[in-house]
Amino acid sequence: MGVARVAAMVLFASGMVVVGVLLAPTVGLWRHPRACVPVSIAGAAVAVAVIGIQVAAPLTQGIPLTWPYLGTDYFLAMSHFFNPHNAYPSFWSPVWAYRVGILTPLIAGGGVAAVAAGYPAFRTGLRAVAVPIAIGFGAIGVFVAAAVFAAQATWRGILL
Repeated sequence: MGVARVAAMVLFASGMVVVGVLLAPTVGLWRHPRACVPVSIAGAAVAVAVIGIQVAAPLTQGIPLTWPYLGTDYFLAMSHFFNPHNAYPSFWSPVWAYRVGILTPLIAGGGVAAVAAGYPAFRTGLRAVAVPIAIGFGAIGVFVAAAVFAAQATWRGILL
């Protein structure tokens, strides 16, 4: 269950960082909705860029895109990156898979930033921020669904 714990930790930490940025007395983006728009767009852009890199990486190596293997491998890499005691199949996984897999937390972080920073702007009537919010919810959904699948496909970091 190392993958599930690390994925939950990443989502929680992303939420806490974004809440800190939005509500901190010195930064306080919550009180400045127009300043929240670029933050929301940047979060959505980061999430989309990382998903694009993770989809394109195997194609550039000539490997067919097989989601169950790649999704699980990326989450195992993320789990091993945050907790080196978790197993990672380094003997049969290509080197690039680990390097691309450690970008996985940015999907959750970007999605949470897009949603949390976009909400104050949307609430004040800036409707253009609905697109980054939708992309953020989609990124969070992809992250959670892939994490659940990876947690079910592994046992303590070992592929089943």
